[in-house]
Amino acid sequence: MPHTFELEKPSDISATFERLKKKLSAIGGNLTGNEKEGFISIEGVEGNYKVEPYSIIVTITKKPAAIIPNKLIEKQIKEIFRRIYYSI
Repeated sequence: MPHTFELEKPSDISATFERLKKKLSAIGGNLTGNEKEGFISIEGVEGNYKVEPYSIIVTITKKPAAIIPNKLIEKQIKEIFRRIYYSI
């Protein structure tokens, strides 16, 4: 079952996505799309994102095992974004 959550939208969305693409690629993940919508995958977790006026909506559509809690995946993705936000 999909799991949806929100991320804070950074002020410089273009720079954030460029850095996120590089960061995910360096750790075996992938981000395809643009500043409006796209696909994200990392370590067996896959999902879509859509940029809204004040937030980024992420929907996890696939995860490696049913026993991994959605909240744990959400926490890890939020941490990756947080690191990118503060490194710009």
